[in-house]
Amino acid sequence: MNKKIILHIIQSLDSGGCENMLLRTLPLIDNFNHVLLTLNKEGELSEKFKERGFEIININQKGFFDLTAYFRLIKTVRKINPDIIITYLFHADIIGRIIIQLFTKYRTIPFLRTTYNHERYWIARLAEKLTKYFVKHYLANSESVKDFYIKNIGVKKERITVIPNGIDINFYNGLKRDWNLRRSFKIKDGDFAIICVSNLHINKGHKYLLKAFEEIYKKNINIKLLIVGDGEERANLLKQMANYYSRENVLFLGKRMDVPQLLKISDIFVLHTLFEGMSNAIIEAMAAGIPVLATDIPENRDLIENEKTGILFPVNDTDSLVKAIEILIADESLRKKLGQNAQQKTKLNFDIRVVASRLDNFYQKI
Repeated sequence: MNKKIILHIIQSLDSGGCENMLLRTLPLIDNFNHVLLTLNKEGELSEKFKERGFEIININQKGFFDLTAYFRLIKTVRKINPDIIITYLFHADIIGRIIIQLFTKYRTIPFLRTTYNHERYWIARLAEKLTKYFVKHYLANSESVKDFYIKNIGVKKERITVIPNGIDINFYNGLKRDWNLRRSFKIKDGDFAIICVSNLHINKGHKYLLKAFEEIYKKNINIKLLIVGDGEERANLLKQMANYYSRENVLFLGKRMDVPQLLKISDIFVLHTLFEGMSNAIIEAMAAGIPVLATDIPENRDLIENEKTGILFPVNDTDSLVKAIEILIADESLRKKLGQNAQQKTKLNFDIRVVASRLDNFYQKI
C-alpha cells in the first residue's frame, strides 16, 4: 500500500528552531512520504534534508505580492496531491489558509510556533484573528502557545493539539566538552563562558543581555559571551556595544552548525527573549546539561521550574539578570544541580522519539 503524502510548507529551510525541529523529527516519522515546499528559497539546511532522502521543491517567491509564485504554488500542490498539508511560521501559515484553501481542494493545518506577543508584531496577530475562521485544526508546540491563541486570537481550545519540540537525548548524553574548541575562542581554562543561541531579532532581547554582560565584565574580566545566530539586529547590537569595555570579550559567531558542541564548552546559557513558542535553544541547553537563565514568561515556564531546572528572571530587568549570572558564576554546585535537573527533565518530557510517535499518531488520525 502506498504511503500517504504529507506536504510541509515553510518560507525556507534556513537554520532556525522550527527548521531544525523538522530535520530532527521527520526522519523518525517513516509511515508517510514527506515533501518539503519552500516559498522563498531552499535554505542552508536543504542539503541535510536531501541527504536524508527528502524531496524539496522551491517556488522561488520574490515577495508576498509575487502573484506568479502563487500560480506555481497552486500548480505544484495539485501535482503533489498531498493527503495532509502542514504549514510553518507566519508567511506559510497565511498563504496556506488563503491561497491553497481558496484555489485548491486541500485543507491546511498550521503548526503554531510562537505567540507574536510583542507590539511590533500587531499585524501578525491581526492576520491570525482574521484568518482563524479558515482553519479547522491547529497544531501548537506548547501549552503557552495554545493558551495565547485561545485568549488572544479567539481559537476554541478543542481545535488545537499540542505536541512539543523534541531533542535527541542519546546524542547529547554522548557529548563531551571539547577543550580545543573552547581554547579556539581564547577562552582560558579559568575563564567563564556564557552562551546565547538565538537569531538576532528584536524579540530575543539581546540588547539587555549585552547590557548585563557589560556590568558583569566591570567586576570580572575573565568571562566571555558567545552569541550564536544572525539577523537584522546585528548592526544595532554592534553599535550598542561600540564603547563597552566588554566588547572584545563578546564573540558574534553567526550561524553555526556545531551548536551542541558550543553548548558543551559553555558554563551557562542565557536567553532574554520577550516572547517564544517553545524554545528549541533552551531545550538543547537543558539537554547539554548546562544551567539555563531565561525570562519569566509563560512560554519559558513550560520548560523551566525556577531554581530547580533553571533560573527565571523578569523581562527587561537587567539588574535581576546580572544578579542571577553572578550567583551562578560564584556557585559551581548550583550550576551542576541545575544542569543535571534540566537534563533529566528533557529526558522525561522531550525525547525526540516520543515526540515523533505523537506526531505520527496525529497524522494517522487525520
